[in-house]
Amino acid sequence: MITMEYIDILLFGAVAGIILFRLWSVLGTRTGHEAPPAEAEARRAPTAPAPAADNAPVIAPRPLPNYPAAAARGLADIAGVTRNFDPESFMAGAAMAHERVIEAFAAGDRDELKMMLGDEVYAAFDRAIAAREARGLVASTVVVKAGTPQMVSAALKGRMAEIDVRYEDELIQFSRNAAGETVEGSESAVKRVTDRWTWVRDTRASDPNWKLADTDYGD
Repeated sequence: MITMEYIDILLFGAVAGIILFRLWSVLGTRTGHEAPPAEAEARRAPTAPAPAADNAPVIAPRPLPNYPAAAARGLADIAGVTRNFDPESFMAGAAMAHERVIEAFAAGDRDELKMMLGDEVYAAFDRAIAAREARGLVASTVVVKAGTPQMVSAALKGRMAEIDVRYEDELIQFSRNAAGETVEGSESAVKRVTDRWTWVRDTRASDPNWKLADTDYGD
């Protein structure tokens, strides 16, 4: 005979079972190896498929303190046809290249210059080095302080990418004759030099390096 007490026990058991099932469905079981909530949520979050390389979106460069907003359009155009172009990386490379050109010119290192200069600029530098050698002079340049280069403008002209950069440095420059006497410049005087250089690159060429195509002194 089923008593009322037995029925009450069954009802309580059923209710407890429902409650436990709901708790388990919400919380799950813990084994001690679960990922933190944020990590677990990230794993569950849907991930958009990466775009194909040929259809990669062109992202306009964000404004940076070392180049003007007026150059943004040119930079976006260059980025649109040059894979992995990054203005910050370019400016870092332009700073190093500027110092290398200055030092190579002082040392008369034509091989180094030929790698970094366009044909016309190299020809001008070569003539200056030859004239110095004809006089038996040895030039020296010491970079006392290299200022942060500033981008002036950027443009894509046909297939050629072109970026103008302004440099302002503090240098010691002098030349000695065959007897070791200083005949030009000063070994102690520091002078401020401002240059505006134009770097170019053929966007369809396999060579990733930019070359110096024009130099201008002063602002």
